[in-house]
Amino acid sequence: MKSHAQVVIVGGGSLGISLLYHLTKEGWTDILLVEKGELTSGSTWHAAGLCSNFIGNMTVAKIHDYSIRLYNEILPAETGDPSVFHQTGSLRIGYSKLEEEWFHNLASRAKNVPCEFNIISKQEAQELHPFINFDDARIIASTPNDGHVDPSSVAMPLAQLAKAAGAAISRFNRVLEINALPSDEWDVVTEQGTVRAQHVVNAGGCFAPEVGAMVGVKIPLVNLEHQYLVTDSHPALASLARELPVVRDSRCAAYLRQEGQGLLIGPYENWGSKPWALKGMDWGFDRELFQGDLERLMPFLDRCMERMPIFSEVGVKTVINGPITHTPDDNVLVGPQAGLRNFWNLCGSSIGIAQGGIGKYLAQWMVHGQTELNMAPLDSRRFGAWADRNYCITKGIESYEVMYTAMGANENRAQGRVRRTSPLFGMLADKGAVHGVVAGYEKPLWFRTNEITSEASTWERSAAHPAVALECAAVQNAAGVIDISGSAKFEISGADAYTFLNRLSSNKLPGRDGRLGLTLFHGPNGGIMTEQSITRINEELFYLIGPIASEYRDLHWMQQHADGYVVDIKNCTDDLAAVLLTGPKSRDILQQLTADDLSNSALPWLSCRIITLDSAPVRVMRVSYAGELGYELHMPVYQMPSIYESLFRVGATMGLIDFGGYAFNSMRMEKMYRAWGNEFTEEISGVEAGMERFIDTDRDFIGKESILHRCSQGVDIQLAYLAFDDDIACECFGNEAVYHSGELVGLTTGGAYGHRVGRSLAFAYLKPAMVAQDVQLQVLTTSGMRNCHVEVGALYDPKNERLRG
Repeated sequence: MKSHAQVVIVGGGSLGISLLYHLTKEGWTDILLVEKGELTSGSTWHAAGLCSNFIGNMTVAKIHDYSIRLYNEILPAETGDPSVFHQTGSLRIGYSKLEEEWFHNLASRAKNVPCEFNIISKQEAQELHPFINFDDARIIASTPNDGHVDPSSVAMPLAQLAKAAGAAISRFNRVLEINALPSDEWDVVTEQGTVRAQHVVNAGGCFAPEVGAMVGVKIPLVNLEHQYLVTDSHPALASLARELPVVRDSRCAAYLRQEGQGLLIGPYENWGSKPWALKGMDWGFDRELFQGDLERLMPFLDRCMERMPIFSEVGVKTVINGPITHTPDDNVLVGPQAGLRNFWNLCGSSIGIAQGGIGKYLAQWMVHGQTELNMAPLDSRRFGAWADRNYCITKGIESYEVMYTAMGANENRAQGRVRRTSPLFGMLADKGAVHGVVAGYEKPLWFRTNEITSEASTWERSAAHPAVALECAAVQNAAGVIDISGSAKFEISGADAYTFLNRLSSNKLPGRDGRLGLTLFHGPNGGIMTEQSITRINEELFYLIGPIASEYRDLHWMQQHADGYVVDIKNCTDDLAAVLLTGPKSRDILQQLTADDLSNSALPWLSCRIITLDSAPVRVMRVSYAGELGYELHMPVYQMPSIYESLFRVGATMGLIDFGGYAFNSMRMEKMYRAWGNEFTEEISGVEAGMERFIDTDRDFIGKESILHRCSQGVDIQLAYLAFDDDIACECFGNEAVYHSGELVGLTTGGAYGHRVGRSLAFAYLKPAMVAQDVQLQVLTTSGMRNCHVEVGALYDPKNERLRG
């Protein structure tokens, strides 16, 4: 076995092998994969091997599409062997209005994956699969490029190609310890010796938590038993000229496909799912299965027989019951491990064969520092200590049991909550707040009224729409307050604080104490890593506010780039709370709580001061993401309830109300304000996002060369601001297809109804030629094609007169 390697991959399942292969494609060949048993001996060997383009997340959809091409096109071309991929196509059956909405939304999104996704009739479905009963189907989607593959038949050739390129594999060799060295390298101690590595990747599958424990981290996943059964042959299948498409059915909560001349049926039980190895894995577990438990599956198998009657005509030949990993949100864990140098995760996939191409993107990440995809939804740093063991088990069970359940754009499930809260959480809940959760943090979405008390899951305009309109009107005409404690907050201090942040920030830093500005952090290849508001307290102390979903990514990014600087990075997210008080009467309300001068000359726009409110010192920032006169109030968590009550004590008679994230999103859209995770992702830079005025290339910063190249050579896509010319009760949620005269020209990033301007709005990335005033476009939404045009400026208060008032 090698004694040194650039990369050691721990785990030889489909994901570890994929990374091994793709690292060699990126030019790294000094790699060692260590597997305690035979390759594919974990969950990979017993997986059903299904690969589908019916996926709700755009990043994952692109990974699935690439995985299918890898198996069906790339691998055969490189090996010279015929494809072993069964490209049968798939059918997905829906029965509810929510499923109908969801399917149509996915059909629009598929245009930009791109992958073939068709809504078909019952007659067309019957021609594709004559043995399924489609009588009560409300909607059917066909994804003809789908199929299935024997996992070993693709994993083994990928491993062989990687070895031929110079990578090494050590089988039947368990990793015993992983020890960090002062050099930022790792000693990986195995049964066959120790290898020193620059990078280590946890691709341990079911054993990923045990591998993580070796370096002192908790991997947020849980193993659940998953069963599928294979039937005896059926004579009707023996006479077929082609293989039947895979069927996925929400009422059956199962996949149903042909296996040879028999059937393969795999339910994901809606109840009674069974987690496994909750006290940890036994290292001796290898290529083992559990006893079959058909009784647990019978309610779902009965439904499968109704859906496909020939299933009731054959006997069960084999029951496969093995462990499958599930994360709290059922997305794979990929990317750097928070708090560590050169330690990576590639684990937690519940459908690892379908995601077998994911190694391509982690390889890009490791070699180049970024990927071509927006990896934020999969980033293993999206969970923090709040995602403890009980949370992971609860959410793992949920993710298993809703595998085939339709999710609305406004889905707001209760399982696993409440984890992280603002000090105002209980008070706001008592006042009717409906909270949503981001990165474990409870954030108010909207407030119930006497008439509107709930909203159903939907991909159209929700029942909360009129309540949100009231909130926006109050902010426009009087004042509103929103709890913004659920944002990431950092203090950067030290002799080199200015120099350090100047290196990360694409925008020049505030030049005077008490001033603030917006900036983007870019990666080396120019992709946007995060958005931050930076307030200069003094030259050796800066206060940063960013997205809560990127909290641990941003902290890790700063830690990774702090070498050589005298700087201290403090995460204050859970120590500080904040509200935004905004609206034309916000100054009058705030002035009643302080003797300090709040006039424009004393506290101008984009400035910050410590002001005494009641008897408490509060950091007051003159800024409002809602686009009205406004003030962010930041203070220790213990101070917030009292200050909040005082705001209403003096403001209630002036029309002050609470508002939530729905209204906030509506108002930021009216102001043409971009948002991280929507308009800002690592797939694009600030140039494509139209943020040139926030980029200062007269100084050096990470990503500058890429930014200059894009500015000089031009870009392929550009952000556009869309105003809709019709009034259809359906907004854009992101990734909907955009057309110009029938030609696909881009995709949306998100949208909202602008209550202050009275029309639907959206952002979209388009071909640059389309980004001009009044260009007429169409967006394929859940409710069909909608007409819109491009606006080059904000529709609400374009001169910022209300903001600066």
